[in-house]
Amino acid sequence: MKNSTKILTVLTVSLFFLGGCASQIYHDYIMSGQVVSTNGNELVVCVSNTNNLQVDKIFSVYRAVYDESVITEGESGYSREYVGKVRLGGIKNEHFADATIVSGNVLANDIVEFEPKS
Repeated sequence: MKNSTKILTVLTVSLFFLGGCASQIYHDYIMSGQVVSTNGNELVVCVSNTNNLQVDKIFSVYRAVYDESVITEGESGYSREYVGKVRLGGIKNEHFADATIVSGNVLANDIVEFEPKS
């Protein structure tokens, strides 16, 4: 009985996460701000919802970096590193927009910070 409960729980959680990949929640909270592709100074960025797109606004971009020298147990080796600024451009579709690099070295998978952390 315990094994079947564990299996059912794992399947339910897996379906929840797989189903989330196609939902608005996924774009709003997980993918929003991700640089999807680059072509020179031109980018495609996931903006979650283009209804409130702030065209020509400039945003900071960060990259997740890992420091392998972390040795304290429980300490995270990941941090955010500022890499530049981008200017949002036109709408590609309901979830994506074009952007242009204003400064720095922005790469695919970097994160555009739409709402600065306090």
